[in-house]
Amino acid sequence: MIEVFTVFARIRAAEGKAEALASLLVEQAAVVRAAEPGCLVYRVHRSTRDPRLFVFYEQYADEAAFDAHRNSPHIAAFRARREREGLADGPADVEVCRALTQ
Repeated sequence: MIEVFTVFARIRAAEGKAEALASLLVEQAAVVRAAEPGCLVYRVHRSTRDPRLFVFYEQYADEAAFDAHRNSPHIAAFRARREREGLADGPADVEVCRALTQ
């Protein structure tokens, strides 16, 4: 059985906050990759059609690694900062998938 968890997420920057959100997301990605050995991939993308739209592609070795990510203090801090600074136009749209193939 394949244990890999993949996350697809979309978040839209608040009006006038796209560059600030981009900076925060780049910082967040670096921290996640450095602090979470169970994170296999953590990539943030920016739409070429809508510069306020950011899309994440994340993979975790297993459910425990994904749970560690979701409950980590650094992710809580990034979410709090995003809210405090009003960087997002609403919550992230997140889809978590379990891999069926290699």
